Amino acid sequence: KKLLKDWDGKNATIQAAIDENAPEITAEALKDMTDLLGSCTMYYNADESGRAKNVESGAKHLNDILLQPGEEQSADETMRPYTEENGYAEAASFSGNTVEQTMGGGICQVSTTLYNAVLYAELKVIKRFPHSMAVAYVDPSRDAAIAGDYKDFRFQNNYKDPIYIEGGIDGANQLTFSIYGKETRKESRKIQFESETTHTEEPGVRYQANADAAIGSIVAAGGGHTGRTARLWKIVIQDGKQVSRKVINNSTYNKSDQVISVGTKSSNAQASAIVRNAIGSQDRSKINAAISQAQALE
Repeated sequence: KKLLKDWDGKNATIQAAIDENAPEITAEALKDMTDLLGSCTMYYNADESGRAKNVESGAKHLNDILLQPGEEQSADETMRPYTEENGYAEAASFSGNTVEQTMGGGICQVSTTLYNAVLYAELKVIKRFPHSMAVAYVDPSRDAAIAGDYKDFRFQNNYKDPIYIEGGIDGANQLTFSIYGKETRKESRKIQFESETTHTEEPGVRYQANADAAIGSIVAAGGGHTGRTARLWKIVIQDGKQVSRKVINNSTYNKSDQVISVGTKSSNAQASAIVRNAIGSQDRSKINAAISQAQALE
C-alpha cells in the first residue's frame, strides 16, 4: 500500500519477511544409507485404466521416505486420501466376497510390494492383513491389503540407524520398492520366504435371474475364487546351511462362487415364472429344461 500511495518513484526501503523451509531429506542424512537392505519388484498392467493410475499414484506417495530409528510408517495414511485430487481413480477392488468399483482400487499391489521389500529388509511389521480373497499377482500370505479404516500395512524401523524408502515405476511395467540403510547383517546370512497353502475350498456355482436378458441367455457373471488358508515361512540360511525356519504370518482367503446369470425376460409372464422357479432350485438340468419349456410358450 505504501508503494501505491506514497512512493514518489525515487529511493525506498521495504522490510521483507523471509520464510526459510529446510528440506526434509538432506544429503547429510542420506550419506550413510548406501546399503540396499531389501527390495521387491512386481509387474502391473500399465494401461490407461484407473487401476494403473492408482498403482502409479500410490507409488509416488510412498516414495522418498526417511525413517529414523524406532519410527513407524503407515502405507494407508501415506497414500490417503483416495480422491481424484490426490491422483486416484475408480477401479476394481475386493469387498468381502465380491468385486466392486472403488476409488483407489489397486493400491493394495503397492502396499504388497512394499511389504515384501520390508520382509527382505527385516524391518518390524506392526500390522499386516490378507485380502478377503486371494490375489493373482503374489503368492498367498505375501500380500498386504488396504481397506477402509480396518486394514493397513504398518511397519517400524528397528535398526539403530535411519533408513530411506524409494518407490517408483519404470518403463517396463514394473513397480519397485527399495529400502536403503546401513547394513549390519553378516554377508554370509541369507533369508528366504516360502508360501505354503494349507487348505483349499473350491468355489461352487450360483444361478441368479436376470430380468433384463431374454429367456435362453446364460452368461458367467463373475466370481469363481478358490478359498484357501496359507502361511508364510521365513527361512534363515547361514554359511549355506539352514539355521531357522519359522511361520511369520497366517492368512485366510474366502471362496467366491461362480455366478451364472440366467435370462428371464419374456412377453409371456408364465414363461418367465417357469424359469424363475427353476433358478430357485439351483439345478442346471432343471434350469435348462425350464428354458426349453418357456421358449415353447413364447
